[in-house]
Amino acid sequence: MDITVIIPVKDRRDHIGKTLDSILKSGISPKEVIIVDNESTDGTYQFCEQYIKNRPNTTLLRETFPGAAAARNKGLKSCKTEWVYFFDSDDIFDYNFMSTFYNANVEGYDMIAVPTKRVVDGKSFIRTYIPTEDPRVQILGDVLGTANMLFRTDFLKSIGAWNTACRAWEDWELGLRVMLHQPKILWFKEKAFHEIIASKNSVLSDNYSLNYKNFNRTLMAAINDLQSSILQPLSHYHAQHLSCLYPHLDLLMYPLYLRTSILLGHMQREKSRGKSNNYKLAVKSLTLFRKDNFNPTANQKFIGNLLRFYTMLGGKDAWKIALRIALDKSSRKA
Repeated sequence: MDITVIIPVKDRRDHIGKTLDSILKSGISPKEVIIVDNESTDGTYQFCEQYIKNRPNTTLLRETFPGAAAARNKGLKSCKTEWVYFFDSDDIFDYNFMSTFYNANVEGYDMIAVPTKRVVDGKSFIRTYIPTEDPRVQILGDVLGTANMLFRTDFLKSIGAWNTACRAWEDWELGLRVMLHQPKILWFKEKAFHEIIASKNSVLSDNYSLNYKNFNRTLMAAINDLQSSILQPLSHYHAQHLSCLYPHLDLLMYPLYLRTSILLGHMQREKSRGKSNNYKLAVKSLTLFRKDNFNPTANQKFIGNLLRFYTMLGGKDAWKIALRIALDKSSRKA
């Protein structure tokens, strides 16, 4: 039951040391920690090079292809343990996480999901966590994020690992693809682990105007995955295990449509506050839903517009409203 922790890092010279301390100085350390530098320019690589000296269970790699997904995949290729876990370079690892993992009965499971804590301006709260294998909840709730997912290494490799085309929401996309393969998941519920810090970079990633192209690219990847998997499985492994694929793929396009509508609402709100000039371009994201993949009804368009305006006016938790609607409307057909 050995585990490798993989950490992508870029320009985190002032933060990575604290993160590594929290992992390597915990009660029980992972079998290996792999740090993957993604073209840092602030001395991060050199700092990590010094840090890992005399630490035989740590490895430092370089990845030149941009994006955290590529860096994570680089580390995954070097992973030799049965289990693999991904952690970000400015967060704090929970002291009891490893002992909790080693004491769990993980026989027969493909992955483990854990609740996490998010820290914003020094205040900690439990990140959204809904233990369910329903992909619609992942689409609208982002239940599975980077630090929520602990994988059996062979399973992650079999479904294609991280999608390097995604430069934002890459953990959301992977979480959705995981759900499509219907893995056996062990859901931890007793406590929340780690401190996921809302750093400057994570705040920037929530700036919808600056990142709309990356958001749209990830939405396109998810939609294309759904469409192609209706005709063929998502991986070579599952070509021999068709029953592993989620059987109601047609029900997932509507939740994706609602997620896109909420995204546009955020961007429209930023435009109204003088923070964006890209809203008209972002509206093109709705063209992702064409007649050949999903043609929303008049009622579905009406609900999407309501959610967009609600978000534009500053309404909170639009995704919760959308999730209730999506589950209510589509579960009757499931």
